Amino acid sequence: MRMSLRTLPLVSILALACSSGLQPVEDDGTDGDPGTGGAVTSAGGAAGGTPSAGGAPSAGGAVASGGASAGGSSAGGSPAMSGGASAGGSENTGGAGSGAGGMDGVGGEPSGTGGADPVDEKAPPKPSKGCNKANPQTGSSGSPLNVSNHQYYVKLPTNYDPSKPYPTLIMFNPTGNPISWAENSAGYEKNEAKDKAIRVYPHPANSNSGWGAGDVSFFAPFYEKITGDYCIDENRVFAAGESSGGDFASILGCEHADKVRAIAPCATKNVPQYQLNPATRNCTGQVAAIIIHGKNDSVVGSENGPKTRDFYTALNHCGKDATPVEGYTDPQSNCVLFEGCDDGYPVYWCQHTDPEYSGTNHGWPKFAANMTWKVFSEY
Repeated sequence: MRMSLRTLPLVSILALACSSGLQPVEDDGTDGDPGTGGAVTSAGGAAGGTPSAGGAPSAGGAVASGGASAGGSSAGGSPAMSGGASAGGSENTGGAGSGAGGMDGVGGEPSGTGGADPVDEKAPPKPSKGCNKANPQTGSSGSPLNVSNHQYYVKLPTNYDPSKPYPTLIMFNPTGNPISWAENSAGYEKNEAKDKAIRVYPHPANSNSGWGAGDVSFFAPFYEKITGDYCIDENRVFAAGESSGGDFASILGCEHADKVRAIAPCATKNVPQYQLNPATRNCTGQVAAIIIHGKNDSVVGSENGPKTRDFYTALNHCGKDATPVEGYTDPQSNCVLFEGCDDGYPVYWCQHTDPEYSGTNHGWPKFAANMTWKVFSEY
């Protein structure tokens, strides 16, 4: 079995988080800022399977999964999330951690060393229609391209070969920031992704209100456009985002799981339009998920990150125990990997205390680019 990131044994789950170097121009929870990124709808079947008929949230808001094993479809059962939060109570995923180091109620002491393997074997590349298309137009932050009233531009990897299918990373920027935010601040232009992946930087239709639930319909034509213009490996499309961009990435992991392999939503918010409600969201499969949230987020609060986490641990049938991720155990990253998730669909939880983003603990933290790319590159 291949491991995504090595984990450390016998330590209770630590925590999650997220932070960014930009000034908090964005979401303060007012003016209809579209970012609640809670869990996306209960949904579904495993990759390629039929979405479940909709599991129901357990008392206290833990969303049920109802997902099916690979290729199958759930009859709509609603297996309650491991240890859903009690009504009006804590956001724990499974009772208070037992023993030294147990925290945030994400379960007791993990059993054994391991965690979830991302995949047993890497899927073969799936070339998109854009392969062998020479000199595709990429646009720039100063001269962006447009599809369905949304701007975007593309950064091709060093020595781009139009006959080679590349992993593709889509980064959704936060509310109130320019289209260049992701390129300048997310960090993927400074690590291996620059040489190994296509990076796509879209912009919401309304920068001041950010990514809203109404933007979800934009993703299908956007996906068709980029896969038609560039040589994309359709088995390796990843979506990440911060604040309202994180909300958007979390919804794509449900409603467009047939197009996206893994997601990294950060600093999601508790806004009604982004509730991951089985009655309003239709998942098309499963994704690997890295949920990042500030433990002391003073912009949107700390409660919605755990809701997003709980949705994906339920969707991917993870257990309540988790192991710390080696290299990311310090308070400013604090990442853990849940045990027992469906094979190939791990869930990571990073409840950080990175002081960036003017000390608000809200935003895309320093560790996020390297940690998320390390996980994405395992696929």
